Amino acid sequence: MTSLPTPKFSVFTPSHRPRFLDECLATLQAQTRSDWEWIVLLNNGARWRPEQPDDRVRVEISDDVTGVGAAKRRACELARGEILVELDHDDLLATDCLAELSKAFDEHPDVVLAYSHTAQITEDGGRDDSRFNEAHGWQYEEVDVDGRQLLQAVSMAPTPHNVSYIWYAPNHVRAFRKGAYEQVGGYDATRTVLDDQDLMCRLFQVGDFHLIPRCLYLQRQHPHNTQRDTEVNAHIQRETVALYDKYVEANALAWTKRRGLLALDLGAAHRKPPGYLGVDQHPRDGVDIVATLPGPLDLPDDSVGLLRAVDFLEHVPAKIPLINELYRLLAPGGMLLSRTPSSDGRGAYQDPTHVAYYNENSFWYYTDDQYRAFVPEIRARFQRSRLVTYFPTDWHSRNNISYVQANLIAMKDGAERCGGLLLV
Repeated sequence: MTSLPTPKFSVFTPSHRPRFLDECLATLQAQTRSDWEWIVLLNNGARWRPEQPDDRVRVEISDDVTGVGAAKRRACELARGEILVELDHDDLLATDCLAELSKAFDEHPDVVLAYSHTAQITEDGGRDDSRFNEAHGWQYEEVDVDGRQLLQAVSMAPTPHNVSYIWYAPNHVRAFRKGAYEQVGGYDATRTVLDDQDLMCRLFQVGDFHLIPRCLYLQRQHPHNTQRDTEVNAHIQRETVALYDKYVEANALAWTKRRGLLALDLGAAHRKPPGYLGVDQHPRDGVDIVATLPGPLDLPDDSVGLLRAVDFLEHVPAKIPLINELYRLLAPGGMLLSRTPSSDGRGAYQDPTHVAYYNENSFWYYTDDQYRAFVPEIRARFQRSRLVTYFPTDWHSRNNISYVQANLIAMKDGAERCGGLLLV
């Protein structure tokens, strides 16, 4: 028996509802490239066979596999191709999708994930005109996809902020190198939602993502979409933020290093993490730059990709000069990740070394032009990535020591658009 040649692409599709699988197959057979295999992983009692046999189609029955993370992990374990391509069991590919993916990976050898713009279609395959809130950065364009006139959602850039939130993260088509996938440990088999956000965050830490500015994927909207379930959707919203909190710093640090920028830990006596240069006013272990902020650091403008300020801002009395200097240092799109005892609790005032006080509202003046206008000395212009008050541990809660977490993106010329409100 002659073995099939190793394909370049392994398209994988777990399915518990095979209703649209024949359409999925048709969209694959119409591809301008033929060097693909399709792994269809059937579970939860689902059964399907192609009407016309195709040696490139591999159907696996895996009723013992439960959960989307486990199903995708199993499907990828069966893959032989160099590039793994996710195709949901109710969606379609543009006919030149695989050709465009091949071009992207060949021309960008350092890229680990490639993605495209997307258009939504109705359950019967017609045009869907629903939109996300354009105030949060979404843009839409008319597009022709294989003769269909559709509304294209323009995907956002692969910034640390966008990748860390599934709302803004790279949408379909999503394709990634098998080597990188294996390097980061693959899909988390325990995940029942947000398996893609979790995987993409880990992939982003080992390599760049590339946006193909074409609509290569049609995403079907129907009542059985996961997010249509109210309870499941509420769980997704909560878990999205939990994954953001878990991964955003590592994502920002990886982005910083790939661009040859610096990462600074301010107040480095507070357990400087790996990958940072430590900044403090006194020489000691972990301090690489001795300086007293808000005095200017001896570093060029736009030379820093990530600033970590944990238990730091409250020790510098001159708030506006401090934030202005941090903004000067940050490259376009660079991030300030800060955690400060909030004046909403006791922690801001109990420490005799604290000389500046912050709460969520304090950051309005750096992120909202309406408030910035009241303080002309402010030159800093940030977009909020995350702004929240919380108790880091039960001990903090018992002692009413709340913290304000303010993660901010430097909005300068050249900064790529991040999802979420830009208050100008």
